[in-house]
Amino acid sequence: MDARPPERRRIGELLRNPNAERMRHVERGFAAAGHADLRPPHFPILEYIDRERGSRVSYLAAHANITTQAMGELVTYLEARGYVERAPDPADGRAKLVRLTPRGHDAYTIATRLVSELEATWASYIGEERMQALKHLLADLWDEIERRREPHA
Repeated sequence: MDARPPERRRIGELLRNPNAERMRHVERGFAAAGHADLRPPHFPILEYIDRERGSRVSYLAAHANITTQAMGELVTYLEARGYVERAPDPADGRAKLVRLTPRGHDAYTIATRLVSELEATWASYIGEERMQALKHLLADLWDEIERRREPHA
């Protein structure tokens, strides 16, 4: 445990460390559920994909903050393991959408359950009210960052 008061700690570690624990928790849960081939680099696909329509690789890459080429490699990995498929985009015949397969939907359901369990555990540590306040503050911060972001940044 870090004895420094919160105002003396860097925001990066305060955001990164709980997120790293979330990744570890989900990774262990996936392994226990028979999805050991899903690793943290794949998690943004499950987080950002449009579960009904599918999403373009460029959209997933932008939201995961990685290159389109790197996202394409992650999608290819998941496609080879039956989690996603590529299909023509009905809005643009030249483009492809990445869509979850039944196996991918199963993984999404498992991830949602695992994150909910972890949030409940964290709420037991700090209290439900503080947990909800934390989520609201982070959402407010993110919304403000997005609002102020320069186009194409």
